[in-house]
Amino acid sequence: MRTRSLCVRLTLLLVTASFSGCGGSSSPPPPPPPAAAAPSFWPLAGTFSPTQITLADATANSIIYYTTDGSTPTTSSAKYTAPISISSTATVQAIAAASGYSNSAVASAAYIVPAQNGSGPAVALVLTTDNQLHKMEAQAATNFTTGIASGNVIFVDETQTYQPIDGFGAAFTDSAAYLLNEVAQKSALTSTMSDLFTRTGSGIGLSFMRTPMGASDIARSQYSYDDNNGTPDPGLSNFSVAHDQADILPIILQAQQLNPQMKLMANPWSPPGWMKTSGSMVGGSLLSNMYASFAQYFVKYLQAYSSAGVHVDYISMQNEPLYVPSDYPGMCLPASPGGSCGSVPSPTDETTAIRDYVLPALTAANLSTKILVYDHNWDQPGYPQAVLSDPTIGASSQVAGAAWHGYGGAPGAMNVINNAFPAFGNYETEHSGGTWVTDQEKSDFEEITQVMRNQSRAYVKWSLALDQNLGPHSGGCGTCTPIVTVNNSNGAITYGIEYYTMGHFSKYILPGAVRIYSSNANGIVSAAFLNADGSKALVAYNDSTSQQSFSVQWGNQSFAYTLPSLAGATFTWTGTQSGSYTVPATSQIQASSFNNTGGTNNSGDITTYGLETETTSDANGGYDVGYSSAGDYAIFKNVDFGSGVSSVNARLACNGNCGGELEFHLDSPSGTLAASVTIPATGGWQTWNTANASAAASGAHDLYVVFKAAPGGSTSLGNLNWFQFN
Repeated sequence: MRTRSLCVRLTLLLVTASFSGCGGSSSPPPPPPPAAAAPSFWPLAGTFSPTQITLADATANSIIYYTTDGSTPTTSSAKYTAPISISSTATVQAIAAASGYSNSAVASAAYIVPAQNGSGPAVALVLTTDNQLHKMEAQAATNFTTGIASGNVIFVDETQTYQPIDGFGAAFTDSAAYLLNEVAQKSALTSTMSDLFTRTGSGIGLSFMRTPMGASDIARSQYSYDDNNGTPDPGLSNFSVAHDQADILPIILQAQQLNPQMKLMANPWSPPGWMKTSGSMVGGSLLSNMYASFAQYFVKYLQAYSSAGVHVDYISMQNEPLYVPSDYPGMCLPASPGGSCGSVPSPTDETTAIRDYVLPALTAANLSTKILVYDHNWDQPGYPQAVLSDPTIGASSQVAGAAWHGYGGAPGAMNVINNAFPAFGNYETEHSGGTWVTDQEKSDFEEITQVMRNQSRAYVKWSLALDQNLGPHSGGCGTCTPIVTVNNSNGAITYGIEYYTMGHFSKYILPGAVRIYSSNANGIVSAAFLNADGSKALVAYNDSTSQQSFSVQWGNQSFAYTLPSLAGATFTWTGTQSGSYTVPATSQIQASSFNNTGGTNNSGDITTYGLETETTSDANGGYDVGYSSAGDYAIFKNVDFGSGVSSVNARLACNGNCGGELEFHLDSPSGTLAASVTIPATGGWQTWNTANASAAASGAHDLYVVFKAAPGGSTSLGNLNWFQFN
């Protein structure tokens, strides 16, 4: 028994030793290394004319290997060292390898390149994305090729021209000038002023600026140029711009030196309080016995600025003349005698002030500065209509047109005023960014593009600079956002997203340019321009929540591109357009792509001078066309019905006098009727239904889409987003 027990123990020891070694304990094998991150592609997969693809990887010190023939990459594949040129349809696949990591998963992106027929003018482009990872960032250039684009197309035609462009900019508020001149680091200010007012390097070349005449809602205190301790000074013997000599004039002079093409507009938020019914710069109206002093206030201001070396190109009588704020300077100045702001009547009005006092005063002083009427929101087009309808004002070469703000209504109001008064210009002179805007990048691209499509010669933001607390200010706006921010502790200057969204326009669309025709596409809005040197600029914005591919057709040449969701790009090129374009009737035609709009032109009813565009919440965004009255129409040139069509779909919304007809006429508003669609009641102006009707047309025509009266009335007839023949 003893011998057997010993044998068993020896056996057990031998077995144990074979598993654990001499005195050691068991341990698990080491874990496998983590996988490297999969490579990313830029631009994202999509449809492009020949372009370059950039690969990147988040793993430190990784090496990327790729293929372009659809095969699976290995570490024996081509090593990525520079952007990959793509000249034909290809699928790029890539892996990343790094020390201490296993190879990444395979990443793949397909790039569709339309057939190329030669290489035309080069197209440069910059891009801004909604996530702000790319801000006015240069992308790989592409080229036009000879051929007709199909699918989702933006048509550009430089033979169809619209308004001239004065420029883009912001305002030299008291706070902005103080921050730039006194608080900003001097070394940083030099480069920032260059960036703001030149097009050198990253400069955006702001060229239409505004400056308040006295205090505004972005000022450190309330002041005018003749406060006189509240004592009336009708002869303006104590008038002085000494306040502006500290900061505002030095900054304006520096800006003008950097950009000699810069235009400047000035206007008061309020004249001195002793000129007003309130006795204060806050509230009230202009006293009826102060018209002459009010006119001389402008004369003395323009003369003082001229003596300081600053020419003021435009003035308006009053900032936001229909709004009387309670905590910062403002004044009620209705359009015509007997008018009011709300329920409070005013003893004075803008028509009388301009016609009988300001125009004669400017002439007597030999001042060439031009007047812009109104200077308030799009929702009251009757105001500029009333002022410009005055025979004396309408005949004056010193009245340049109407100024507009973007805080109410839709930009399309400028288009109907342009139709009613084609000799005058329209200028968007204020719309601030703000903390109330949920997506400033989206808001800016949507609005600036739409403003340009609606005949505006300028687009102006509000304060050029503010501090990190959105100040300083005494009363007024505490939520407005600037183009640049100056830290009031250390003087550092940073650029907000509005610097870049504005730059997409101001850097590439030069003073003296003209807008040219460009259509909108499904999910894409656009505005195109021809500069005086012959160069072209096209701004395109993907207003949808998904990636959008599209082509640009310019004469008989085209290129393709894909924009990420809510991304904007500016495309620039040179060359001469060859040929024109036709729009397939069977494509989805955006209503906002009209070449022109018109109506019955009933004097006194501005809604009869054509249709207006507005931002739509329908699928894929963009703009719809509405504010319709009986007889209003939109013209779509060169629509090709081919060998014939049988029906039409129209995307409509109506919450007013519904039940009228949307008629499609060939070559004139009363030409051959191709189709007629009954406008349905949808229960909301942004509640959309697709209506259908039979249609008959063939060949190429100019198409007139005409709103006809409903049983319930002749106004508010419906909105149209798009139409498509089948």
